[in-house]
Amino acid sequence: MKTFKFSLLAFLLATTFGAFSQTNTGKVYLIRSTGYTGSAVNYSIFVDGKLICKLKNKSFSIHNLNVGEHKVTVVSGGLSNGKKSAPLTFMVAENKTNYITVASTQNGYANKITCQEITENSATPILAKAKEHTNCLTEE
Repeated sequence: MKTFKFSLLAFLLATTFGAFSQTNTGKVYLIRSTGYTGSAVNYSIFVDGKLICKLKNKSFSIHNLNVGEHKVTVVSGGLSNGKKSAPLTFMVAENKTNYITVASTQNGYANKITCQEITENSATPILAKAKEHTNCLTEE
């Protein structure tokens, strides 16, 4: 009987601690639809300094990130100076979705890459014309 009680207690403790150790996450869509400028090269996207995705033009990827503040930066592939874009800071809330778009603009002879958080209403038509990129760290 003591063995049964001990086993039951161990099981209850294990399941209780397992429930508390789950990480709360939110969904983040990374969207690249840059038009003609810079469309031939992949963009490497970093979240909190870690490379999480390489995106071609007219594509997007979906990521689950921990709740809290994050920073996203982008660097152009191909012949670039390797300089990351200005960081965009955004908040991830539990069970909520963020939409971040990557844009490229011509600034003289150079392209400038920027990140911007957009609403779901703004993202929906862009996503309809884009392809989901599920294997983010490889080039397709």
